[in-house]
Amino acid sequence: MQVSLIHLQSSESIQQNLETAEEMLYKAAETGSKFICLPEYFPMPASLEDRTEIDTLVAQTRKPAIELLKRASRKIDAYIVGGTIFEGFRGKYYNTSLFLKNGKILGKFRKMHLTNWEKSVNLNVGSTFRVFETEHCKVGILICADVFYPRTVKKLASLGAEVIFLPVSASRTHPYVKGHPLTEKRAIDNAVFILKNGDTRSNSRGGNSAIISPWGIMVQAKDELNTKIITADLDIVKLRKYRRATVSQ
Repeated sequence: MQVSLIHLQSSESIQQNLETAEEMLYKAAETGSKFICLPEYFPMPASLEDRTEIDTLVAQTRKPAIELLKRASRKIDAYIVGGTIFEGFRGKYYNTSLFLKNGKILGKFRKMHLTNWEKSVNLNVGSTFRVFETEHCKVGILICADVFYPRTVKKLASLGAEVIFLPVSASRTHPYVKGHPLTEKRAIDNAVFILKNGDTRSNSRGGNSAIISPWGIMVQAKDELNTKIITADLDIVKLRKYRRATVSQ
């Protein structure tokens, strides 16, 4: 089962970010991937953490981003994990990832563990885990700092998730990290594939994109300065056999 992550070069232009994301979704679909993911905050200006006008950002990005994701998912034969967007709901704002296919939003996941900046602009925390059963595998979604907490990955795995998509955008306060030690540990401990999808603005702070199996890193974007698609073939049959063998021990 082939999957693709779009390691996105973020700019100050919301329109340019949206156009680049859409272009890369179509290019990733040409590889035959069954799932395609975008990074956290993919439509947002590169200087996002210097912004405080959350209402304005929601107004500028929410509708065009959703329209883009729906339009792309109508045109390509793949599930789309829509990175994250600012979602406004009943007077509250969330950092939300949408899951789409055939032009329809099949579900969403709201980030549970917020950064200090997200708290400062009054984002709200999500509270619901969700696993999507597809014809290819069972999929879960977490967002960036959610992976810091072992229970979040463990919970998704206990609900049956075999592949966990992890849109990230490492902030300026994130410590410098070499490689992917935390996500590797989570993949090993929970016998899941973790698909970490970052962007170029957070490369050196742990935001490099990588496709990680319980057996190690399959492919990664190494300090890429430009938009890049990384692709891998996930052996779901091998994963299921591995899980059964692990449980029986």
